[in-house]
Amino acid sequence: MPNSDFSYDPVTAINEDAAKGKTAEIFEDIRNTMNIPLITSIWRGLASMDNSLEDIWSLTKPIYLSGTPELALTNMINNINLPTPNINNHCKGIKKSDLIHIENIITAYNKSNGMNLMALSALVMSEYKPRVAITNISSKILVPTFPKLRNKEEISPESWIKVKKVNSLGSSRGLDSHVATLWRHLSYWPDFLAIVYDSFKSFHENGDLEKVFAEVLYYLNTNGINLRRQKIKYNNITNEALITIKNYVSMPNQVIRMVVLGNMTLRLIKNIKT
Repeated sequence: MPNSDFSYDPVTAINEDAAKGKTAEIFEDIRNTMNIPLITSIWRGLASMDNSLEDIWSLTKPIYLSGTPELALTNMINNINLPTPNINNHCKGIKKSDLIHIENIITAYNKSNGMNLMALSALVMSEYKPRVAITNISSKILVPTFPKLRNKEEISPESWIKVKKVNSLGSSRGLDSHVATLWRHLSYWPDFLAIVYDSFKSFHENGDLEKVFAEVLYYLNTNGINLRRQKIKYNNITNEALITIKNYVSMPNQVIRMVVLGNMTLRLIKNIKT
């Protein structure tokens, strides 16, 4: 599938802790508005595209403030047919304390990726500006217990291979795909990444992942958020940013893939616990 990968590299996009000035302010606003402890790659990628981060966030913040993306995400997950993960005996070797950390990280990414999918797909599909007033919301105290998001250089070669393998699931570019941030954050538990890969690879090989990606895209087009409000087009968005977002929400290998795999991984964890 041509041009199916991220137009930016999540690994080299600006880190949250490196953001300064207006970028750092917007990152904080995104975290508070979405009530999440981290910034996923789409916002970090947009930060490198002129004023795109500020322009896109000013348009989409009203959508997030409405609460609709989270509700729409829940409805979608409840209505699509996620494959049931396979588990084997060595899954039981993962410590319960590690599973708690892993589950918390995946839950945060699922919420962020999923809300971004619902809100940004609504924005680019409608070409309407939301008519929800942007208000100043009280800051939430977010105290993430997550380990530091490591750069590639901080991950051992052996663990990086496992990161690349699990990242290849559902991707037409395989091991050459840009690495999604979730897997890098889970690189502290390479054995768990190996379990995810072994549990899901049959779905990758038999086409089941592609089927559920298509199901998500169909759901977005038929049951996604409808933004038909005031007819003001977003002329100030650069073409690079607009194409980036359109690909991000419509190419199956991008955020759709991570929403599906993230939610499948949560189900895998529940199976391991039982």
